[in-house]
Amino acid sequence: MSAVDLAALVCAVLALAAAGALTLAASRMFGAAADLAEARERFDAEATPAVAELRAIVANAGAEVERIDELLHVAGTIGDRVDAATEVTYRALTSPVIKGVALATGTRRVARRLRGDVDEPDRPGIRESRPTSRAR
Repeated sequence: MSAVDLAALVCAVLALAAAGALTLAASRMFGAAADLAEARERFDAEATPAVAELRAIVANAGAEVERIDELLHVAGTIGDRVDAATEVTYRALTSPVIKGVALATGTRRVARRLRGDVDEPDRPGIRESRPTSRAR
């Protein structure tokens, strides 16, 4: 056997070993691809219903947000109406109440003066102010 025959034999053995290694790698890659395809099918089987449920939940949440927004708008409108009614009531009652209190105070003072109780003040702890420049 010559050196060329020996080199050819070594190259043939190496080529055979490389072909075997490539065949083994290819079979493992096909196995991994099959496992990946199975995992994808399981993922699709679980993810598709989950995504559908998630979409339904999101749609429901969106409807609830719109409902709450409408309720807040109604509550704001009611609050504005209550504020307006309070303001109108305040304006309508303030002046008559003040005038009524003033009338009651004046009537009480006149009644005391007519009875001769001029020295007693209207309220305890408050002295009645008497004009100094006017004659009684």
